Parts: sequence; C-alpha cells; structure tokens
Amino acid sequence: MKPNPFEKYIRKGSYSSSSQEHPAFAITKPQFTAFESKFIHGFFKDYFEQLSICLSEVIQKKMVIELSNVEVLQFSEFIDYIPNPSLIVRFDIEDSLTVHPKCIVILDPYIVFIFLNLLLGGKGELSSKIREFTKLELHLFSTFFVDELIKNYNKMLNTLSSQENKKLGFIKLEKVSSESALALVIPYTATVAKINFSIRVEMVESVANFIIPFNYLRELVPQQKSVLSTSVNPDILNKILKDQSKILSEKNISFSKVELVVELGKTEVLFGDLLNIEVGDIIALDNRIDEEAKIKIEGKTKFLGTIGLVGNKVGVKITKILTEEESEEY
Repeated sequence: MKPNPFEKYIRKGSYSSSSQEHPAFAITKPQFTAFESKFIHGFFKDYFEQLSICLSEVIQKKMVIELSNVEVLQFSEFIDYIPNPSLIVRFDIEDSLTVHPKCIVILDPYIVFIFLNLLLGGKGELSSKIREFTKLELHLFSTFFVDELIKNYNKMLNTLSSQENKKLGFIKLEKVSSESALALVIPYTATVAKINFSIRVEMVESVANFIIPFNYLRELVPQQKSVLSTSVNPDILNKILKDQSKILSEKNISFSKVELVVELGKTEVLFGDLLNIEVGDIIALDNRIDEEAKIKIEGKTKFLGTIGLVGNKVGVKITKILTEEESEEY
C-alpha cells in the first residue's frame, strides 16, 4: 500500500472522555435560534393543551398532556436508547421539502392500555403485565387517539399556513406497532427535534416523545418580522437636517459592502508532499477543533467566533470583539 504523504500531519491517538482534545472533524450540531425556539415551545404547548381537551372528551375522564422540553440531537442518540417496550406511531409528512419526510411518536404501552380500558367503559385499571396489542386494540387506539393527535396537529398547521400564506407539511398516519424496528425510518446521522411531553390519566403519568425532522420543524416557524420605532428631539432633528450631505455620506457608508473571511486554521506542508496529494488524504490544521476561528475584515482580524450550522449553511457565532491592540496580535 502506498504510504500517505500527509501521515505526519494527521493527529494521532485515541480520544477519551477525560481528554482535553476533541475528535477531528466533529460537526457542530445545528440549533434553533431564540426566536425559533420560543415559537416551537409555544406551538407545542398550545397543541398539547388542545389535544388534552379532545382526548378527555373521548374517554370522559381528565387526561392531561403537557410539553416538557424540546431537544435537538442526532437520530442515533435517540434510537439506540428507545424504551422497550414502546408503542410506536409513524407518520408521513405530506407536501414538505424535508429530505426524510417521516416523524414518529413513542408512547408508554401502560398508558395506552389505560386509555383503551377507559374507552371501553372500564375504570382505568393498570395492566398487570405488558402483552402484545390485539388488532382490535390497535384499531381502536388509531381511531380514537391517533386520529385526534393528527386532527389537532393539522388544524394548527392549517391556521398557521393561512396566516403565513405558505404551504406547510401536514401529517398522516402510516402505521402503529409495538415493533421497535418501526422507528427506523430516519437516517442515523439526521438531525431531529425531540419533543418530550408527559401524559397523565387517572393516577398514572408517563413520558412520551414526538420525533420530528429538524429542518421540517424550522419550515413551520414564521418569518421573523421586526418593527423599528424611535422618537427624536425636534432640536436635534433640525440640527441634523442642516447637513444633508453628511446624512447621505453616512447612509452610503452603512450600505457599503466589505469582505468578511472566516479563517478555520492553517498549516505548512512540504512541496514534495503536496505533489503527491490524492483524494481522501487528510491535512490537519494548526488550530484545535475547540479553538475559536478568526474573523477577518479586509484582511485584518476583528472578531473571534465558533463555527456551526444555520439551517443547511455554515455559520459563525461571534464570541469576542477584538480591540485594536488585540487585533494586531492576531
């Protein structure tokens, strides 16, 4: 096998949890912005409240469903630890730009048995053991529970769609099963939003999860609108208006474009090694994976920041604004 000419530049060694180093090429996980996070929390809080009312009417008992929190993670971080046993409800997302248009709901079988018991006129007794659901039980659960879940979700989307004048991805039932393999419809490496919520009926409470593709959920968030309002002292305004040329000059400057470059790192290699470069070779940069990137304006370092993802684009978060002295050091 031909030796890799860049072998000496590649960082070696295993990475332990106690090590200060980080694995090379670790990708920053995308996150919701503050505005997106606030909207999504509000959306699902209202959704679960409406679902609670509808399902309480179905079983004629108080059923409380509440949002716990929202997490963003890689699907592999969830699927490898899926509770067993679980009842899995899989949905298709229609008319969406999402690459993997599927979402799933994971439920505790005990709470499902209580729901079915109340639905059939029982007192909500807790099942002594978990068994396989019959076809009739799955049919009843789909008809009276899942149908309300879909109806309320799509109703909220319909309202949102008309407000935003845009097409949103509605959900429809694909399958219900207690087989854990039913959840394997999203790639391991895909980023998802894990909507954690609790279900309380009678004296029993359990946790449940709504797994939704990250990018699909961002499609639901309305465009952020900002309104700027200000009040100016008339004397100051008159003074400013006397020098219109100054105003025009400042306006032109504010709309001028400057080049902004983010420098991830650099290194030096031998020219002889560079001549033998091949596809698949890896060049390690001088910067550590956890080191802040330099942000340059017209060739001069002005800020430091961390690299991440904004939707499907690379972004940089400003962590420090450099003074003139610090800028010279960089």
